[in-house]
Amino acid sequence: MSFKSRMHMYSILFLFVMISLAISPFYLGEPLTNENLATSFLIALVGVAFPLVSFRPEWNKAMLLIEGILFAVIGYTYLINPYNYVFLVFGILLIAISILAYMKKLPPRFLWFFYQSSKKK
Repeated sequence: MSFKSRMHMYSILFLFVMISLAISPFYLGEPLTNENLATSFLIALVGVAFPLVSFRPEWNKAMLLIEGILFAVIGYTYLINPYNYVFLVFGILLIAISILAYMKKLPPRFLWFFYQSSKKK
């Protein structure tokens, strides 16, 4: 089994684990609150992003930008006071990294991660 096929298998397994973690508060009988909904959505977002980037590596900059926007907006809007600022800062950091990657203004060792897939083709 090659590294790429193992990576694809692990990414699908990661997707199922993260989706099951995202829906676990609802089948465990926890009350339906904004915090549960926001946390479940963010966990599912991370679970979907990894397999998507694994199968389509050229989408990693776009997924980082989308995740940054969603982390900032959902975290700031729906989570309680000390945690919402952490998610806002983390989302802004992801947005800044993806914009710098699009502009190719990151150091070369970081740019390699974003542009390694286009050089192999």
